[in-house]
Amino acid sequence: MSFIDIAKSGSTKEWELYQAEGNDPNEWDQYGTTPLTWIVKMDALELFQFAIKQGADPFFPYRTGGSVFFDLLSQNKTKFLESMVSLKEIWKSSKHLLSKNKEGNTIFHELIQFSDLDLWKSFEDLIQPSDWEIRNEEGHTLFLEAVATGNMGFLSDALDAHPDFLKQKDKDGKNALHIAAERNISEDVEYLLNIGLPLEEKDLLGNNALFLAASGDGAETIEILLGAGADLLVYGENGESITRMMDREKYSFSMKLWKKELYKRLKEIDFEADKTNLERYLKYLKAEKPLMEAEIAQAKLLDYL
Repeated sequence: MSFIDIAKSGSTKEWELYQAEGNDPNEWDQYGTTPLTWIVKMDALELFQFAIKQGADPFFPYRTGGSVFFDLLSQNKTKFLESMVSLKEIWKSSKHLLSKNKEGNTIFHELIQFSDLDLWKSFEDLIQPSDWEIRNEEGHTLFLEAVATGNMGFLSDALDAHPDFLKQKDKDGKNALHIAAERNISEDVEYLLNIGLPLEEKDLLGNNALFLAASGDGAETIEILLGAGADLLVYGENGESITRMMDREKYSFSMKLWKKELYKRLKEIDFEADKTNLERYLKYLKAEKPLMEAEIAQAKLLDYL
């Protein structure tokens, strides 16, 4: 007899008797998982609730990381998650709340990824000040994970209380604007620009927000960044220019947006009075050759290129 056997039977009475003998309700099975795992597999909600009340910890880590709570999220076990919320007073003091899975995510990272605001709100008050700096394998804090998943709104109150979140960067040196731009989360890009994140800052690989947006063919974000005045003549990872990258990836619409902005900015240049600025464009266009002859003519640069 073991808790695993009892989990398969679904008997609350047997569970209570076996635990009264001094047995640990969080023991690992041969796979490194816990009795609660088997209870969930058997869809035994009543025993699940009973076991937690008797001391089974839904956050007790598996041998290889994670816990049954991670399973509930990944398997979208709605009724078990609702039950967890109802039992919060019992488990909220678990010493394993910050256990991680193989990706280095805490339950709070996973809750953000799960994208259920009501469920997130049920757990948010358990976050301690130091928890905001915990990172997963990608170097994402909870704030950066919220940005990456398009759930920055989950942390609106926390961001108001902790504006220093905006200084956080992942393992590649990407800030919130970089992450949102790379994923074409255009509303967040606009918001982050409006609150002052630097437009031209580069990550550790040499990519700025515009280059990252273009690398993901994120047309909406490209338009926002160009409208904010992003430098057109940028180079990114491995010294590759933005136009060569878009051409290589065959991002024709993104390239069209880039060229449209190029023509607009060239029209604003006084070729005689602002030769320094003009020369910067000419140098780039000569080196990277993003324009065909007809396009050079359209840009009124035939005498220069």
